Amino acid sequence: MTTRRWFGTGVLAATLAGSSVGSDASLAASPEPTPTPAAPGDPCGSIASLVDRPTVTTSPCTVRPGSVLVESGYTNSVTSGSGGGTTVTYPESFARVGTWNPHLEFDFEPPQENRSSAGGALVTGAGDVGLGTKYEIGYAAQWTYGADVIVAFPTGTRAFSAGQVQPSGGFDWTYTASATISLFGTVGFDGTAFVPSAGVSTTLSTQSSFYAEYAYFTAGGSNLVKRGLPNVGYIRDIGPHVQLDVEYGFAPLSSAGAGHYVGAGASFMY
Repeated sequence: MTTRRWFGTGVLAATLAGSSVGSDASLAASPEPTPTPAAPGDPCGSIASLVDRPTVTTSPCTVRPGSVLVESGYTNSVTSGSGGGTTVTYPESFARVGTWNPHLEFDFEPPQENRSSAGGALVTGAGDVGLGTKYEIGYAAQWTYGADVIVAFPTGTRAFSAGQVQPSGGFDWTYTASATISLFGTVGFDGTAFVPSAGVSTTLSTQSSFYAEYAYFTAGGSNLVKRGLPNVGYIRDIGPHVQLDVEYGFAPLSSAGAGHYVGAGASFMY
């Protein structure tokens, strides 16, 4: 999620005009109607508004008709305590396809490759396949809001699979506080886990931004443990079709021990 900006539209006052009727009489012209302020335009459409990664929060914006957005990344996570170790996940691919409706997209998550040394033994394998959709519910001068859902199917390796059909999703929103500051969040779920998240993003230039986010996971999700997850990241657009990101997060209060992660990603819009 990155900062987007848009501006209000000014309204000119109506003027009065006078005209002479006969040699000694005048009649004032009727006032012109006050123009109706233009409705705010849909802030979604640019790659900056669309990409979901690397935040836990999901953008409310949907891919436009005729376009495809492919997100990908790499994450290295380290946990301490009992059963701690290092887990590497890649390519974190997520394909999003625009439909006939500009406010509706379809999503596909292919299996991710995982390598984990948690518990002292090296385990490798693939994650589950997911299918989903997102809908941009609406927008106003400063708000944008939508909803998403994805269903994971137990196609992955046992160590990295939910083991059952499992839905996840949430209600997503952004709020533009100023030309350079925006707030964002998702009221989400992952299986039986409640996953709320919220953050702030600041524009550094016309092509880059920085964000800080806090997410909380309750126990019960797919391979999830109870934890808070503060995280920060830097995002940069390389033209209108490519976005790069780097991020860092840590879980100081995880029920499985403390942990942190570093990651990087690239997204491409066709």
